[in-house]
Amino acid sequence: MSEKKSCMHDFLQDLLQKLPGEEQNLIRYRYYDNLTQVETAKRMGISQVQVSRLEKKTLGKLRSRAGV
Repeated sequence: MSEKKSCMHDFLQDLLQKLPGEEQNLIRYRYYDNLTQVETAKRMGISQVQVSRLEKKTLGKLRSRAGV
């Protein structure tokens, strides 16, 4: 891994660790495990609509903290 990628990876990991557990799980399921919103909802015990709303909120939070 290049130095720049390593730095970005560390930055992202730091941002993710600051999220509440439910939001960390959502990001892991959706973007690391590549699950659909429906599959994620089943794992989390919530509806697909709730996953969609939580995902939007969480990504906004990450963008804001990253300064994007």
